[in-house]
Amino acid sequence: MIKKLSRRDILERMAVVSGGAISLSIISACDNGISVPENTDNLNLKVLTKEQFDLVGDIADMIIPETDTPGAKAVNVHFLIDELAANWMLADEKDRFLNDLTVLDERIKRLYGNNFSNLDENGKKAVLDQLGSEMLIAEDHIDSNKHIYQQLRELTIFGYYTSEVGATEELAFDPLPGDYHGCIPFSDVGKTWSV
Repeated sequence: MIKKLSRRDILERMAVVSGGAISLSIISACDNGISVPENTDNLNLKVLTKEQFDLVGDIADMIIPETDTPGAKAVNVHFLIDELAANWMLADEKDRFLNDLTVLDERIKRLYGNNFSNLDENGKKAVLDQLGSEMLIAEDHIDSNKHIYQQLRELTIFGYYTSEVGATEELAFDPLPGDYHGCIPFSDVGKTWSV
């Protein structure tokens, strides 16, 4: 039986993986039980264009790629991000997010001669390396607006680790934990455990 995550569980996990910074949109969505859709056969996009949707999905898949567990795109994180943008972001936050995605897509096409989805692995890594560097520089400036890559990372991590796969397969899960053993080497544990 799979444990249903409570709002508190989700917020604790988000705080751990994002360094404590959680947007109000994510908190609001958690409070109202948003989840990653398992079946997307009949889902239509709500606010993302097809280009933005592909960009978000492929960046999410580079952030959390498929390994011995499915990657972010395979668990439909990009559909969750569309839902969050449509129904949980404040109007100005949504407008800025969508504009930033469009600007990012146009910039990638201009600099790399193609959209992100059609770049090879090295091209995608180069884009993300550049975005990561920009994100770090942006964090040093006092600005209430997050860099688009920081937003995408937070949303991807939130979506993935609150999905069934992320919570039960990627994170170790034991519904009936055993004895408490404090101060043991991480190598003895093997991976982070879900709460």
